[in-house]
Amino acid sequence: MSAQPTCASCGRALEPAERGRPRIYCSRACQARGYRARRAEAPAGVPEGDEGARHLTVERIVRAGIAVADAEGLDALSMRRVATELGTGAMSLYRHVASKDDLVTLMVEAAMTDVPLPDSPPRNWRHGLERAAHRDWDLYHRHPWILSRVMVTTRAYFSAALAADSESAFSSFDGLDLEPADAFRYMFMFASYVQGVALILVSDAEAERQSRTAAEHGAKTPDDAPNPLYEPGAYPRLARAMRAGADPWDLDALFASGLAGVLDGIAADLARRNIDV
Repeated sequence: MSAQPTCASCGRALEPAERGRPRIYCSRACQARGYRARRAEAPAGVPEGDEGARHLTVERIVRAGIAVADAEGLDALSMRRVATELGTGAMSLYRHVASKDDLVTLMVEAAMTDVPLPDSPPRNWRHGLERAAHRDWDLYHRHPWILSRVMVTTRAYFSAALAADSESAFSSFDGLDLEPADAFRYMFMFASYVQGVALILVSDAEAERQSRTAAEHGAKTPDDAPNPLYEPGAYPRLARAMRAGADPWDLDALFASGLAGVLDGIAADLARRNIDV
């Protein structure tokens, strides 16, 4: 027994045509939507003999976009640049990805999915937040460009991977019988710390990339200039603190130390409110 045909646009069941060719759409509105979708998938100007285009997939385009952004930042990302990396014309990409913004959205999803979520419940709330923090820290190390796309914000933005990441982190509070507003308050403080330090990580990565580029072109870099911070007597308190805590600079260690302080603060607040942990 054959399956009943359905509309190619909305998926609604189709009544058999009385005569002529089988129906594809259930209405003129769906037919118009189908026409617009076909136009979007195959814009004018895609070369028919483009061999590179024949092997394009969404996955290949996304991975090429991630490679460009990892190496040169989001500012260097464009549909033309990704097409060049793939050996095809820019217009060929539009058969698979509607725009640069859509490409970046897909890149975020792919990059976050590459760092697996925990497959077991946390031992306690602190362990849950620690592993969530280090998972995100690893993500920012791998893909510094992603931070600007996943920052805590009041604007509505949906990403399946980002929502799953947040859901996993919130599971750290399971069993504490927290009010949802309190869970949000703790998570906001936690995420603000992680992403705040990540801004330093991303800034350092970008400065290092720019220095490498300048060095490749024979230009002087800011690292070559003497640091006025360490001139005798100029800033004695600041200089002592910087030498003690940031010479050499170990942002991973500073991140772990600050995270412990944030979690100590949450623990103290839970204890003050007599919440059994």
